[in-house]
Amino acid sequence: MKLEGTGLLFITILLLGVTACKNETLSVLKEPVSGMEFVKIEKGRFFMGDYEKLNDSETLHEVKITNNYWLGKTEVTQGQWQRIMGIKEPHPQKPSPFRNVNPDYPIVSVSYFDIKVFLDKLNDLSTEYQFRLPTEAEWEYACRAGTKTPYSFGALIYDSLANYNAALPSKYTTPGTYRGSPEPVGSYPPNQWGLYDMHGNVWEWVSDWFAPYSTESVTNPTGPEDGIDKVIRGGSWYFGAENAKSSFRKIHEPNLWGFSIGFRIICEKKNQTEIRTQNILNN
Repeated sequence: MKLEGTGLLFITILLLGVTACKNETLSVLKEPVSGMEFVKIEKGRFFMGDYEKLNDSETLHEVKITNNYWLGKTEVTQGQWQRIMGIKEPHPQKPSPFRNVNPDYPIVSVSYFDIKVFLDKLNDLSTEYQFRLPTEAEWEYACRAGTKTPYSFGALIYDSLANYNAALPSKYTTPGTYRGSPEPVGSYPPNQWGLYDMHGNVWEWVSDWFAPYSTESVTNPTGPEDGIDKVIRGGSWYFGAENAKSSFRKIHEPNLWGFSIGFRIICEKKNQTEIRTQNILNN
C-alpha cells in the first residue's frame, strides 16, 4: 500500500486562536501519514480518581505528568483506519453495523490486539513519528482538562454535550435522547484542551492493565507490567451518564471487541537514531 506524504520529514503546526485550560494558545499537529490531528497537552499534576469517592477502584490520588504529549484531537475514524490498514472492517466475520455509514464515524469493533497491529503498521509507515495508546493517567488528565467535576463540562452532562444514552435515568443528567449509534467525530463541543468526544461516543482503549490505584502520589504511572484485563475509558453512545464520567474505569478483555469500543492515540517524535536507521533501511 502506498500512501502519499510518507516521505515528509516535517509536521504542520497550526496555532489556533483557542484558549487552553491554562490560558495558553492550543497547538495542533497534523501528522502527514495518517492525516490525523493531535493536540498538545501540557505537562502538570492532578488528582486522578473519583472526587465523590463512590467507587473503590477509583481511589483519588495525586499524579504527576512530567512530559508534554500530543493526543489525538478525535477518536480514530473509519476512514483513517482504512487508510492505514487497507480494509474497512476489522472483523469481517462479525461486521460492525456502522460500517460504510460515514468515514468520519469512529472505528469500532477493535480489540486491544487489533490496535497493536494498527500501531505497528502506522509506526512502520512514518519516518518521523511513533504512535501509541495513552496511559490511563494521560487519558484522564487530558479528559479533565484542569477540572475536578465529574465531567469536564461540570457536575452534569446533557445530550447536547456528548453522545451517551441520555434515556437512562441518572443523577448526572436530565432525561434526553438515546441516539442508538456513534456520531461523526467532533460532533459535540470540545473540552478545554480542544479534545472532542472524551465523554461518550465510543469507549477508548488505554494501554494499562487493570489494577487498583495507588493511594500515594505517583509520577507518570503506566500500570502493572501484565494482567488479565485492560481498561477502556470515556463511556459510549450505548451506556449511561455514569460511564462517561472523567474518572470512570471499565475493565475489558484485550482480545474482545464491541460495537461501542474504539480508541485514540498519542503521536511522538522518533529520536534521531531511529530516523537515521529507518532512512537507511528504506534506501
